[in-house]
Amino acid sequence: MAKKKSSMDPLESIDPVVEQSFSDFLLDEKEVGSDDEEQSSDKDSLKWQSTLDEDMDPSRMDISEVQFPPLQKEVSGKKVDLDVFGNIPVHLSVELGRSQISLKEVFELTEGSIIELNRLAGEPLDLVVNGQVIAQGEVVAIDHNYGLRVTHITSRL
Repeated sequence: MAKKKSSMDPLESIDPVVEQSFSDFLLDEKEVGSDDEEQSSDKDSLKWQSTLDEDMDPSRMDISEVQFPPLQKEVSGKKVDLDVFGNIPVHLSVELGRSQISLKEVFELTEGSIIELNRLAGEPLDLVVNGQVIAQGEVVAIDHNYGLRVTHITSRL
């Protein structure tokens, strides 16, 4: 019996060989025929599968090593002008010190509570840029604002 296709067959325009390989997925859309037709369909499917297995056999594949050109030690071309980075904003902060306390102690804080920090009085403060300590310095007052006088650069960018 011939295979019936529904009007919404997604494989209608597909090659018959490809359609045959997906016949298991189309069981709902085809009319089941006689046992002879099913056996012939199974034989065709097994034949196609064995052909696929033969094609995937490593002994039949043409495998060769990939040859890459040698890397150049010097790269020619323009370099990025450092002025390009001049207008990129960064997060800058001055760290006075740190302390580790329990959550219970946080809930008990009131106005006038004192938290002891891990720095000694007079010790330099850290200048932190995007989470990285880059310098240390001392607190200064500039027109009623705090500032930091850099006394030591810890790392160069």
